[in-house]
Amino acid sequence: MKNYTKAHPNILQCLVFLLLAGIGSSELVTWTPAQTPDRKIALTFDDLPGLGPSGYWRPREISRTILRTLKDHQIQAAGFVVGEKIDDDLTNFVVIEDWASQGHILGNQTHADVDLNELSSDEFLEHLADGQNYLRRLSRAFDFNYRYIRFPFLHQGNTERNKNRVAEALYKADYKIAPVTVKTSDYRFNQFYVEREGDPEKLSQLKLLFLDHITQALDYAESQSETVFSRNINHILWLRCGLATAQFLEDLIVQLLERGYQIISFQEALSDPVFRTEETYVGPLGLSFIDRVAASRGLPFDPQHGEMTRRDLERLLDEK
Repeated sequence: MKNYTKAHPNILQCLVFLLLAGIGSSELVTWTPAQTPDRKIALTFDDLPGLGPSGYWRPREISRTILRTLKDHQIQAAGFVVGEKIDDDLTNFVVIEDWASQGHILGNQTHADVDLNELSSDEFLEHLADGQNYLRRLSRAFDFNYRYIRFPFLHQGNTERNKNRVAEALYKADYKIAPVTVKTSDYRFNQFYVEREGDPEKLSQLKLLFLDHITQALDYAESQSETVFSRNINHILWLRCGLATAQFLEDLIVQLLERGYQIISFQEALSDPVFRTEETYVGPLGLSFIDRVAASRGLPFDPQHGEMTRRDLERLLDEK
């Protein structure tokens, strides 16, 4: 009989390790993806109660799919509400009530998802105030702080006047900005999902492109974090409450875990002191928090980080 431990001494070491680990005992040993201590990320979802592509507006179905996946993985997320979508159909109030009742944080995306770059500061703040109506009711019932603002399109002011006046009003109202460190264009996949429903092969191709898009966004955010802050900070992933994201969320979570991420709550992510860093960027671009700080310090950044046009996605699908 050939002596494999002599020919391959590492085998003996492995056998010893397995014995010490309890392999061979009656206990079942399970494997879980390794987590890297400095890799933490929170999941956030814009456009609640739901972002419906053309021909598909079923927010309750979308939200329930997302909430079920989050529950399966015991993840607490944050969602940002566009009140106008509830005005249009009051039954959609049940959707955001479901988010609140399951322990997720809800914040304000303004009443009509308005762009600060296209409004005066006073007009924008009116929309912000109107956006509180449903959130205030839920916060009393489920005891959470709704005073987080997710700026639509990540536009925080393209003039000094607008940016400063809105920032001052937010401070007085005890609002906190909900930053993004990992930008994505996940919403681009919604319409393509509808067009491919019923075709498993095409949906599989779309899912792979979706996951690759998120991977590229993470690659950039991690690298830029090292450049700007000399470490990998707590990340906050920007997603939408949309059809494709709902259907691919399980695979995305698995991908994050395999990448070594611990998925944390939004509040825990914000506990990173880096989010107290002052940034002075004023301009038309919707930048991630990391890139806003980079711009403030005169450091390089990619203004197209996380951006994807419909034509980009069509080209990628044609190549499959």
